[in-house]
Amino acid sequence: MQAHLFPGSTAEPISAFSFSVLKEYDLHTLQAKFGAYDYCFSLRRLTDNVFTHLVNDPYQTFMRVARFWRYMDSRIRMGQEHGISRFFPHRPNGFLMLYCPACSDPGVNMLGEWWRTPWFLRHLISKRVTFDGNHQANQFWKNTDPFDKSLADGLAYFPETTKYLAFLKSLGHISPEEFAAHCNHVKVIANQGRIQGQNCVKTGVVNTQCDHVFVMATADMQNGERYANVDASAHHAFAMYGFGDDKTDNHRDLVFCADSYDANCSCCVNKTAEYYWVELNQVGGYTRQMNNGHREDTIISHHNDWNWRKTVNLGGSFFVYLFKKH
Repeated sequence: MQAHLFPGSTAEPISAFSFSVLKEYDLHTLQAKFGAYDYCFSLRRLTDNVFTHLVNDPYQTFMRVARFWRYMDSRIRMGQEHGISRFFPHRPNGFLMLYCPACSDPGVNMLGEWWRTPWFLRHLISKRVTFDGNHQANQFWKNTDPFDKSLADGLAYFPETTKYLAFLKSLGHISPEEFAAHCNHVKVIANQGRIQGQNCVKTGVVNTQCDHVFVMATADMQNGERYANVDASAHHAFAMYGFGDDKTDNHRDLVFCADSYDANCSCCVNKTAEYYWVELNQVGGYTRQMNNGHREDTIISHHNDWNWRKTVNLGGSFFVYLFKKH
């Protein structure tokens, strides 16, 4: 490791990957939305573009190494290797997600006696979240490794798998047709579950996003868009942002929240969440063939990359907004 070479095995390594290769793979795949197989095959062709079949195939080893590299890299970038959690006691210890710096966060970007703000100005510091489902980020039925778990283990955008499945099991099975029968506006959900969910163990994901279009949480859908999936995504988002039931420090319970969902008619309609689907649709092309944990970790990496690019551009966007207003 001191030589900037990542071993292919922890027991008896006979191969290694340079840090530069892993960094390039990470950036290229986040930007261009391709998988490890295509990247490894390109390296083999760069080695020999004629007798490529004679070049050793590092794909299986590289896939495991690249996944662990991303996990370690995220721990460093999020400050977990430097004990950053002690400065954010309202967030889960060991969090591995990139938070929106513009959203209302008492004790972080809301100081002083902010709760004394007059009620007619309270909307300026309200928290607005949007829920929306994506049916392209699905997962096919396949023989999958039951021991393949996400390295984030519920500390990023996805809720912890065991607790999430137990929550869904407690509610029982509801078909999308039965759900849609209660409201004509959501009959589209029945069609999505029947057509797009064929041969899929997970028919897509439900994202919770703030009005600055930062991803806050993601929950898998098993049979079309259900309130249960939306509720799980929302609950995990607020828990990760420190707005859980037991979080009352800095008067967090007084932060007003407005919800919007463009399918279920119990909430107001807002299409903000659609912006990110252009990116995630490309990711779904290769994550649908992955095992459970690998798929989650890959989507988490793309969520963090999206949030990072939003962070970088947030200042410029705010300047443009002020310029147009004045």
